[in-house]
Amino acid sequence: MCDTNPTMKSTPPRCLRCCPPSCNPCLCCPPACCQPCTAFCIFDLETAIFDTRHIYQRACRELLASYNKTLPDEVLMQCAPMETHEMAELICRKCELPIMWENFLVQLNEHTCRLIAYPPLMEGVERLINHLHENCIGLALITASSRSIYCKKICGHEELFAKFDHVLCADEYNRPKPDPDCYLIAMKLLCDPPCAECCLAFDGSIKGVQAAREAHLRVIMLPDPELPCCWSELATERLETLIEFDPVEYGMPYLEPLPPPPTKPSPESSLSPTHSAVDENVNTEEEIVASGQDEEAPPEEPPEEPSAEA
Repeated sequence: MCDTNPTMKSTPPRCLRCCPPSCNPCLCCPPACCQPCTAFCIFDLETAIFDTRHIYQRACRELLASYNKTLPDEVLMQCAPMETHEMAELICRKCELPIMWENFLVQLNEHTCRLIAYPPLMEGVERLINHLHENCIGLALITASSRSIYCKKICGHEELFAKFDHVLCADEYNRPKPDPDCYLIAMKLLCDPPCAECCLAFDGSIKGVQAAREAHLRVIMLPDPELPCCWSELATERLETLIEFDPVEYGMPYLEPLPPPPTKPSPESSLSPTHSAVDENVNTEEEIVASGQDEEAPPEEPPEEPSAEA
């Protein structure tokens, strides 16, 4: 059950046999952890855990359709780095909506809340979190939602989110992204004193990446695939899904890659053995007939002529 009044505390002291601060709080760390590594990971709930990349785009298109309007791609690209109120004002002006942008913003937020009520998990995120948790990597979660909204969002996924050591909600830090406040606090909760070199952030928004870099963190960006590459230049690495993420590249334990998807059989190979045998018999008979036609028939002997004596 979600704790509505969490106790904010720092991670327990690290193993004394390891070289601080490049280690996690596991008391059974192997000697390899004394080398520079990533010991802590910070995930953004809305853009790295839940796949909400298309929610606002879908909400805008559906809302504009109710006014018989469409959302041009160039306007959509301009909206990428904007706050919600800036996006609402731009769409109202560019699409010439018959309402004030403040009213459109209210409608957009209401429609988005309906769509985002039960968002799907990002592809590969559950597998990655389980792997990190099993290997004693400290995990923190940041969200732009209040604690009460967060508890509703994770409904049905409580077992997964119980693996996070710390959850930092919007009502527990002062300044939103792109200010690095949320990342700085999460980093201090994981390791005190904070160590940016042994932390890795996962975020999918432009302002989230900017906030992580302002906190001197390396950051894996999971943006909308349609976002131009120039908007992700600050990210350490840009990925489409977390299935592509390789923990070894960041000094974390090896994660067995997923097996490749099975190849689809070709139409010829999908024929059953019975059909193949029948086809072979037909082909054999056709070859015999053809070969028989190619052979020349022996000439017929002419009939004997009656003798003159007879």
